[in-house]
Amino acid sequence: MTRILVTGHKGMIGSQLIKKLSNYEIITDSINKKRIDLRKNDEVMKIEPVDIVIHLGGKTEKGLEWKEYFENNIVGTFNILQYCVKKNIKKIIFVSSYVYGNPKYSPIDEQHQISPHNLYTKSKFLAEELCKIYSEKYKLNVIILRPFNIFARSMNKDYLISNLIESVNTKKTVTITNRTSKRDFLYIDDFIELILKIKDYDFKYEIFNVGSGISYSFDEVIEIIEKNTSKKLNLEYKNDDQSYIQNITADNSKITKILDWKPELTFEEGLQKLL
Repeated sequence: MTRILVTGHKGMIGSQLIKKLSNYEIITDSINKKRIDLRKNDEVMKIEPVDIVIHLGGKTEKGLEWKEYFENNIVGTFNILQYCVKKNIKKIIFVSSYVYGNPKYSPIDEQHQISPHNLYTKSKFLAEELCKIYSEKYKLNVIILRPFNIFARSMNKDYLISNLIESVNTKKTVTITNRTSKRDFLYIDDFIELILKIKDYDFKYEIFNVGSGISYSFDEVIEIIEKNTSKKLNLEYKNDDQSYIQNITADNSKITKILDWKPELTFEEGLQKLL
């Protein structure tokens, strides 16, 4: 039976992914119910050898200090890569992030210039660079996925969609920053299905953008939620020129061509599942 290590197994993606891997022997970054600190090399080396690593572990919260992102997302990834080399593991799937900043064009393909727009995305790109070094030096097969905006039932509370859905019942006021901004949202079930599919492929080193290929403004997201709940949300609006990115839309053509993958659910169908 294929053995798969899933780091970050209690997170939004990892917790859902493990449920779908029932036909595999799953190893997590916990030993005897105690979480392994991925920042500590000696602890990581205690993890049993596996056939494939799916690396989801790290800090995703907004507004942390650089030290938090560096230690968890860069040092943590470095230790996982060291683990792969020491345990003679040949394949790792690393879930990165949107790293293109304010785009020069849209839809955004993998050749677009890299320009991380915050500390989190900077840390994820530097972790990608580590993966590239290890792929070249140690012949480690690396797949990097760059999801644009995954949404799910277990999203962090500081995400727009989770705040809007909470407001449906609590009538809590939600602040919408840069309401005309457009984002590409992908429901988690489609992302999980992609991971399940791509784990069976071998690439020396490949990067794939992952999104729906369609973007929605924040105003359009609000309109869909109000239509599906027949409730008016309590909203306030503000502008932030420093964080403003007009339109983020994924070009999925590479992953569609190579893997024949495309989302099954529309954005509105995904929202209906949450609601």
